[in-house]
Amino acid sequence: MDFLRKLNYRLYKFQKIFIVIVFLLLLSLSLIQVLLRLFFNFGVESADSIIRYLVMWVGFLGASLATYKNRHINIDVASQFFKKINKDAVNFIINLFSFIICLLFFIASFIFILNEVNETSKIIFIPVWILELILPLIFLFMLLSFLQKILESLFSFKRKNKK
Repeated sequence: MDFLRKLNYRLYKFQKIFIVIVFLLLLSLSLIQVLLRLFFNFGVESADSIIRYLVMWVGFLGASLATYKNRHINIDVASQFFKKINKDAVNFIINLFSFIICLLFFIASFIFILNEVNETSKIIFIPVWILELILPLIFLFMLLSFLQKILESLFSFKRKNKK
């Protein structure tokens, strides 16, 4: 449990730094593209495609950071519906459901990347599948976050029932 907590914390720190780098790259490339088109009537080749992928990276990294901080979109209806049930049990069910959904998305995105590896399409010199690697990576990070939350709610539930 402690290992998982430390791993998630280190992944969180890495993602915080990486999202800033990606966002600065996104802003810089967008600014350069706009200025070049505005003043010189041309732009960086494939910049629009790269910007599109950078937006995807920022969005998914933000979703993963929100999941770690428990600020993601929550199934609030379930917690309202189950007010009389133990809060830890409700959290366990919600986190388990979220874990299962993330697991399905991870599997689907992993299969997607495996299919994309065989494609020869590139943006500048970067194979497209490398730009799409954010999908399975982020769902893996979210899986680890939800696994930690599941285990924490289980331990909390067991601790309260022993008293």
